[in-house]
Amino acid sequence: MSNQYRLAGSANSELVAGLSELVQQSNVLIGQMLAHLVELDERKLHLELGFPSLFAYCVEALAMSEGSAGRRVAAARVCRRFPEAFERVARGELHLCALCALAPHLNEANATELFVVCTGKTRRQIEQLLAARSPRPDVREQIRRLPAPSQVRVEVISQPVPPPRVLDALGDARSVEEPISRAAGPETVGVATISALPSVPARTLARPRPGARELEPLSAVRFGVHFTADAELRELIERARALASHRIPNGDLAGLMKLVVARFVEQEEKRRFGIGTRPHRARSQEKPENSAEGAAPPGGGSAPPRTSEAPTRAARSRRIEKRTRHVSAQVRRETHARDGGQCAFVSPDGRRCSATALLEFDHVKPFARSGAADTPNMRLLCKRFGAIHLAAKIAARSCSESRPRAR
Repeated sequence: MSNQYRLAGSANSELVAGLSELVQQSNVLIGQMLAHLVELDERKLHLELGFPSLFAYCVEALAMSEGSAGRRVAAARVCRRFPEAFERVARGELHLCALCALAPHLNEANATELFVVCTGKTRRQIEQLLAARSPRPDVREQIRRLPAPSQVRVEVISQPVPPPRVLDALGDARSVEEPISRAAGPETVGVATISALPSVPARTLARPRPGARELEPLSAVRFGVHFTADAELRELIERARALASHRIPNGDLAGLMKLVVARFVEQEEKRRFGIGTRPHRARSQEKPENSAEGAAPPGGGSAPPRTSEAPTRAARSRRIEKRTRHVSAQVRRETHARDGGQCAFVSPDGRRCSATALLEFDHVKPFARSGAADTPNMRLLCKRFGAIHLAAKIAARSCSESRPRAR
């Protein structure tokens, strides 16, 4: 292996700077590649070289994957219509997925505006922006049975390759027809077709198609939800519909899901972060009977004087609570509100982690170093950054336990 791939000895700053420079160079190379694809498509050189389409040339001659070829061909055709996109790609302002998503929405009047508003945005953000500008109708509500995986097989039919559909309306490379290279002869290519034949040994297709989106933006405030449910979940949905029939008479599935998810979020926020719990009333410092001044015990005589060496039960409980690992509901609620339900880790350059999943409560000052479980000393950390501090906490705890206790 060449030394250029061995980076274990590189300093952190050198590694980050080198990666940033390589990304910039990659953006420039992608812009140049798109320009070459545009010119090759203009001259129809792929036909002279014996390839039926530019997509086939990229896959077979340039050894690109189907997805990479589809994105580059679609992006090249956008750049051919609007040449200003070349420079934006080279500067890293627009990526290939952005051009694919914008392809069906661009025209001479809005191209510059859309390029500006989509600069630096992800594919999902661009789809939401486009859905807000061009709302789509609601998806059809349905629950239907899918064929069992054991009843599906793939037949390979030897036939000439049809002209490939490079992209669908959204410029998604998943719609490209994928020819199967294992064909009967060199002049023909097998095309996969799916048929239901329960009596034939099958090759199961249980995995969902890669890149499928669960939430599809339809407008600024509406989304299409797609998932596959098993028989148990369908039964639970029908039971929930029956139970909620008085609140949702028409049995609207979206309304039912909203009701169920809202209830789940309420329960989980109450359990994990103490949101919605009633604060406990402060317990008054109870004095045992016959402990007041001048009060005599029932059997006569005088009450024994209370000395400073004998602390009260309330004082002992307060001292124990200061050293407990338990995080009260009030502290969890206040910490969650202060951190905004987001990981509180901040990098040295001031960037805060944006994770909102797998959050855990963490002691700023470790418990082994007398850190208290109160709001100023607690924070939310995602599981990734929590694991970073775990080793330090274990080391601090072991050091604390190894110290000789003062008698």
